[in-house]
Amino acid sequence: MPSHGSIVPLCVFLLVGLGCTGQPPADGTAMFRGDARHSGDYGDDGIEQLGGVRWRFQTEGPVRSSPTVVGDWLFVGSSDGHLYALDRTTGSMRWNADVGSPVNSSPAVADGLVVFGSRGGAFHAYDAQSGAERWTVQTGDLIPWEWGFEGWDAYTSSPVVASSLVLFGAGDGVLYAVALASGVEMWRFETGGRIRSSPAVADGMAFVGSADGRVYAVDVVTGEERWRYEPDGVSLVSADFGFDRKSVLGSPAAADGTVYIGSRDGYMYALDQTTGEFKWRADHEVSWAMSSPAVVDGVVYSGTSDGAFVHALDAESGDELWRFDAEGYTWSSPAVAGNAVYIGDGGGSLWALDRETGDVLWRYRTQGPVLSSPTMAGGAVYVGSDDGSVYAFHGDGQRPELAVFWDDSLIPLTGQVSHEAIRSYFVEQGYELLDIAALGAFLEARIADAAPSAIVFAVDFLPLSVASEPSDTTLFRRYLDAGGKVVWLGLPPMVIARDPATLRFLVLDRDAGASLLGVPYSGMNFDTYGARATQLGQEWGVPAWWVSTYAIDVTDDIEVLALDEDGRAAAWVKDYGGPVGTGFVMVAAARVAFEELPAIRAVAEYGAVAGVGR
Repeated sequence: MPSHGSIVPLCVFLLVGLGCTGQPPADGTAMFRGDARHSGDYGDDGIEQLGGVRWRFQTEGPVRSSPTVVGDWLFVGSSDGHLYALDRTTGSMRWNADVGSPVNSSPAVADGLVVFGSRGGAFHAYDAQSGAERWTVQTGDLIPWEWGFEGWDAYTSSPVVASSLVLFGAGDGVLYAVALASGVEMWRFETGGRIRSSPAVADGMAFVGSADGRVYAVDVVTGEERWRYEPDGVSLVSADFGFDRKSVLGSPAAADGTVYIGSRDGYMYALDQTTGEFKWRADHEVSWAMSSPAVVDGVVYSGTSDGAFVHALDAESGDELWRFDAEGYTWSSPAVAGNAVYIGDGGGSLWALDRETGDVLWRYRTQGPVLSSPTMAGGAVYVGSDDGSVYAFHGDGQRPELAVFWDDSLIPLTGQVSHEAIRSYFVEQGYELLDIAALGAFLEARIADAAPSAIVFAVDFLPLSVASEPSDTTLFRRYLDAGGKVVWLGLPPMVIARDPATLRFLVLDRDAGASLLGVPYSGMNFDTYGARATQLGQEWGVPAWWVSTYAIDVTDDIEVLALDEDGRAAAWVKDYGGPVGTGFVMVAAARVAFEELPAIRAVAEYGAVAGVGR
């Protein structure tokens, strides 16, 4: 985990040839949804074929803030109460600000300042380069919900920069305009409910939704109301339905004279930008329209809540062009780049969909719901997850080949109690399931094509077909020497000698494992102790602590990822000359708990396998 002080410069991931340098984002301007209109259009920087995870930065809370990129800087908030300034290329932390309250607002960057809101009702401005605080505006008391059980209050308003002003909504029901340079209030506009919607600005007007069920247009210069629109939800009584049917919490997008915005009444509305008159609405079939729409080239893209779909609509007529069924609610807002639409869902996936058809181009499943909205820059996609991570995805190079080894014929021989749970989890994550026959073919193929790869062994037994003897010439070892990666979770391979014909136990043979892997097993025993991750282990993603066994003595032959109570290596990696993150990785445990499996996945996908350092 990163070390959290008030302002802490630190490189979390030290990558070969990359440091924590970078030009200050003094001249750049960026904000939620890409621009002041909230178009969600990021140009031609998309990735239509996933290459892997360039880097992953771990915070200590869900990341519902959406990343903002300026130059080679990335700014993002976390529910752990921090705003993070990261190196966009490496994921290294340049500084962080502890504001004492969850940061679910997405930052805006302009004139060398980064501006964002916190759940406690404050809006902050920090020097984008140094992390020094410049000003803070404290808003008023939180307006109670009208019904009292509206709930799912996951986001706070994100600021938008309009010339020398910053506009943002607050839980006190007020839309604020303050001077960017000083934070001095220039005007305020009051609504009748919390403002969680992020204002969009176009042609001298600001557009925003409110929990009072209305959509407002306000003059940017004076703060005077230009128009208001009342969706169907204004006349509905949420108590009659048992869930909120009124609040307008989604953020608007303005394009070509029209404002597009969703409501919890189950519709997305298209309104005339100048007058607020109704143009059309899209029926989300009672499901909340929480996702903020993207509008690009005459097409509107948006997601829905319980309906769990993403659809594309004709911007003029509202006619549906295509619909994609996701695997959970889509509160994440779509982003468009190149020929793809990117959006997260409550099932934990980030999806890349073809703009024209809605067909899946690729998906990546994180370890928690994706409520953050993706951002594109420089040929990479950035997004946060409720697993506490910020992800950077790239499209360079070969896609990693990820597999889990399990064969029902080996169940009587495995000492890994959790083998079935391990198999099921990794198959659900999209890993290829290998039995004995497929394992050999996989190893041969990766030696031949040199594709980045990793195999998680759900059963702690090495078949004779890939390691007939404890030697560095076996297929298993040649795979490692060729830059392959193995994550091993139980009794180390070959330390038990078995009868070749019956596979019955003959004798404990620590030297055999040492001959196969080039790691001394003289100190290995079967004691169970608590193990804790080292700093390197935290970077790899190993569990913070677990009950380990099969630990070995610490030597120069290995890099230690965790130490047990006796100071022995409970998790370690043996490097065979491949890229960073490859080799034989041992996480010593006879039983892997279900909640530890996401950490094992992080270990498997750490480093060159996921594209780090490319």
